Amino acid sequence: MERNALRAGLVKRAENWRWSSLWRRERGSPGERGMLSEWPVERPADWLPWVNAAQTEKELAELRETLKRGRPFGDPKWQSATAKKLNLESTFRPRGRPRKKPASRK
Repeated sequence: MERNALRAGLVKRAENWRWSSLWRRERGSPGERGMLSEWPVERPADWLPWVNAAQTEKELAELRETLKRGRPFGDPKWQSATAKKLNLESTFRPRGRPRKKPASRK
């Protein structure tokens, strides 16, 4: 989400969009920064360059699925560890009830 204004071509760098949480974290007053929750995991040191980097179509599709399902985004090993830590394992299972196995013929 912090990349949305950049992707829409509204700014040259994501942190320049004054109405975003990224702007508040980077440039906001102490009061504005205080409105934001802490991340549930450690923020990557290279977050700002990553947000401003171009995305591949594959990465964008993975991000959309992540948002739709409420699952962690990252490499598979990190996703698994983080999902377990935050009790989000269900976000990786198919939605709905498991399908019934067909009855066997006698």
